[in-house]
Amino acid sequence: MTIRKLVFVVTLAFVVGGDAITAEKGDVKSGPQSPFQSVVVHSGEPGLGGKRNDFVEMYGANPVVLIFAREMSFPLTSLVRRLDVEAAGRKSVKLRILMVILSDKDAVEKNLKEFGEKEAIKRVHLAIMEPDGPKHYKLSKEADVTVVMYQKQKVEANHAFKKGELNEQAVEQILADIPKIIPKQ
Repeated sequence: MTIRKLVFVVTLAFVVGGDAITAEKGDVKSGPQSPFQSVVVHSGEPGLGGKRNDFVEMYGANPVVLIFAREMSFPLTSLVRRLDVEAAGRKSVKLRILMVILSDKDAVEKNLKEFGEKEAIKRVHLAIMEPDGPKHYKLSKEADVTVVMYQKQKVEANHAFKKGELNEQAVEQILADIPKIIPKQ
């Protein structure tokens, strides 16, 4: 067993003992609560485009905001823009952001690329994945948007929103949880 695999297995075993984090919304629970596992997605990012990438491994122990969305919307665009600004302001702690669109439509990769260019998104990785998402994440079919916030591969906050529930108040709630994943200095 390679050192890298051994470290991942030991880390996963350590995280398995963690307490579950409950979803912020009482009526929809979506995404990993605990333990946290890897996800491999197809990225539309320059340099990563057309390839399957394991962003969990890429991001390592850094603080991460992971978004799963079934489709683009104005509130989601607002969230991504605000997170892009947050990531720029938190370079020293290496805040990482990944938005995954859950779709099997052929045009999604092109649309994501155009979205990134139009909105001048620089620090949010954009990716696509099959509509069910990663099986081990247990994403709710009712959740239009799931936001998982983790550090050192431990989930610290989880937000799930039915279609139409992601609004400015919800965006503020997500942004307010960012300090939960930022290392104490």
